[in-house]
Amino acid sequence: MTYAIVFAVCTFAVLSLAVGADLPDPLLVGGTESTWGSFPSAAFIRTPTLSFCGAAVIHPEFVLTLAQCVLNGTATHLPEHVEIIAGDLNVFPQSVERQTRSGREIIVHRNFTAFNLRNDIALVRVDRAFKLPSNTVELAVRRKRITPSEEVCLLPGWNIQRTTTSGKIESGQKYLSVEILDRDMCNEAHIHEGRVRESMLCGGNLFQSSNAACSGNLGCPLYCGEQLVGLMSFGANCGLANDPPVFSQVRYFNRWIDEEILERVVN
Repeated sequence: MTYAIVFAVCTFAVLSLAVGADLPDPLLVGGTESTWGSFPSAAFIRTPTLSFCGAAVIHPEFVLTLAQCVLNGTATHLPEHVEIIAGDLNVFPQSVERQTRSGREIIVHRNFTAFNLRNDIALVRVDRAFKLPSNTVELAVRRKRITPSEEVCLLPGWNIQRTTTSGKIESGQKYLSVEILDRDMCNEAHIHEGRVRESMLCGGNLFQSSNAACSGNLGCPLYCGEQLVGLMSFGANCGLANDPPVFSQVRYFNRWIDEEILERVVN
């Protein structure tokens, strides 16, 4: 992978869009097409209330996503109603490399609070282990050390929009550019006003940019140095000034992740 300061946009469209149905507004501004094998742990999920939400494959039986991706209000979705898709650069049409699973169990962080999105993290256990090794699916390597400001990062996602010339629907994976920002800067009164906690990372442009995430791109797995460092939690507003994206920081939750997986895999 080539590393320029990158923030990738994670967007997923309804797989069952009827012909002629209204499509969502463009879900990213700018973006560069991904190539096969660039982000093999990137995945996405679908639930009865969300047509798309990002995730990352971190274990043959588990993906990591946001708490808000698997909740319907205060209730957790039934696992069997959650679909997990990995190993594909397209939302549609699907490739022969795609691995699709149903949920077996959903584990939301016990201290998740919806009003400020603290501890916005969850695990989904799949009904069948992913086939590994695979040409298009690999386990993410989770970062253990601190991610400093200005580090170069990549975050893959899927773009869904209709081209203006032919009406063709685009659904390929893309990524955008961004920079990890200082937490104190992101917490200034005219930006995120103290919402960015130690368990979060802030990244992106502080001013309007031609390359930016739009609303709805939740759960995108952010990679720095080819390690998984975060999942996008809030602040994706098509490059709106003073609203840089904020991520749940994976390093902060590594112990919780390991304990939850170990309890279930061993038992």
